[in-house]
Parts: sequence; structure tokens; C-alpha cells
Amino acid sequence: MAHVNFTPDQQLVVPKREGWELEHASWRALWNLPYFKRLPGDLVDEKLTEETDSAAAASNRWDPAPRETEADRTGDVKSLRRRLDQRIFLLVKRKGDNAWSLPTAENEEGETIRQTAERALAETLSFERLQPYFVGNAPAAHVPGTSGTLFLHRCQLIQGQIKLLPGSAYTELRWAAKDELEGLLGDADLLAVLDKAL
Repeated sequence: MAHVNFTPDQQLVVPKREGWELEHASWRALWNLPYFKRLPGDLVDEKLTEETDSAAAASNRWDPAPRETEADRTGDVKSLRRRLDQRIFLLVKRKGDNAWSLPTAENEEGETIRQTAERALAETLSFERLQPYFVGNAPAAHVPGTSGTLFLHRCQLIQGQIKLLPGSAYTELRWAAKDELEGLLGDADLLAVLDKAL
């Protein structure tokens, strides 16, 4: 279970819980019920009120952030602030090509797959205040092709806004959710691998 630290004035977005998660939460509440019995007054030193119990006071002030953002309502596919309860993926259009693809770079001799992925991102995006995090050193998946093998590496954007690097090989970028990939990527083999790997 992941723990998140935040102050009551910050907004937190979490995905909708699945049916089994709701069932488990309900069962867990019933299981814990005996431990939350009210003790007789002479055993308790002081009554906790919303003012004296900071956890209760904080939970009463906390409102979950909406899952739907302005970018979702306006259809802004260039914003990272969309589909907050899902993973979204960076797609780019190469100069002279109208098809969407993942950012790529050819592996150079002596370079690891991770280094190639880092270089592909560095040659695509402007890095001012951008903090990418590459997950592990091994690729998440690969797609064999006639001109070589395409290795897919996971990268998460920790903070920052992205924009295309001036003079890069790409003309446009967008963010796409998993259910949007099929309508955007034309390679059936890549789509099949992405469906399994993601």
C-alpha cells in the first residue's frame, strides 16, 4: 500500500476503486469494528473532539480533487492535466509524416537500451524544469520488426511541463490514454505488445 503525504489544502486524485477493492474495504471495516468500541468514560482521560483530534479535523477539511479537469472538458490532448486517474502516453509526429508514434532513437554502439531511451527523450523534449524518471534499466517490452527491434522503456514524468525541443525531428506532440492508442498508432504488432505490457 502506498502512503501519500499531503496537506489539507492540496488536492489528491485517486482512480476509482474496483469492485473487489470496495468489497475488501467493507470487510475490513467490519473486521476492525471490535477495535473501535467506545470505552467507558472513566477509562478515557480526555474526550477527543474535532478541534482536539487533528486527524479528524484534517479529514473533515479534505475534499478529493475531481478526476475530470479543464483539459478533459476542452479536449486538450497536449496537456498532462487530463485523464488523471489513468496513465497517459507521449506520442509524437515526425517531420514529413502524419502518423503518431512513440519517441524513438537508434541505438548507438556501446549504449545501453536505457541510455538510448534517455537520449530519445532528450532529443525530443525541452528539459527546462522537466524531471523524467526512467523505471529500471531493462526495457518493459520489445517489438521485432523488419528494420530492427523496437525496445519500449517506461518513463514517468515526476514534475515539469513538456514542449518539443526546437529543431527536433518531431512537429507535434500529444498525450494519449491506453484506450486512445488504437485509433492513433497504426502498427498492429506494437499495439498488441502495448496492450499486454501496459
